[in-house]
Amino acid sequence: MTYKIKVDVLDAIKDFYPGLPEFQAELIARSVVDRWDYTQMYDSIVEDITWYADSHDIELEGKDGVEPDRFNRDAGSIARQKLVNNNIHVVNPPNSALFS
Repeated sequence: MTYKIKVDVLDAIKDFYPGLPEFQAELIARSVVDRWDYTQMYDSIVEDITWYADSHDIELEGKDGVEPDRFNRDAGSIARQKLVNNNIHVVNPPNSALFS
């Protein structure tokens, strides 16, 4: 079974603006599709995944396929590792209270 959400952009334009001539509706539809940014859609989907997983008592933590120690190290953990190894050298530090 597949789970897909599809929208016919041209039909949506015609639903919202039935008075538009066909060539204008098609021009708008082509522009929308060509410049579509999937970021908002994916953000919405991930919020829904989290919400529905929680409502079904499904634990998602640790199931994203990422090994945190090897691939998901933030700058803080990298800096802490360098501190442990004593390999930090500050050359031309920025004008900041952190480096005074």
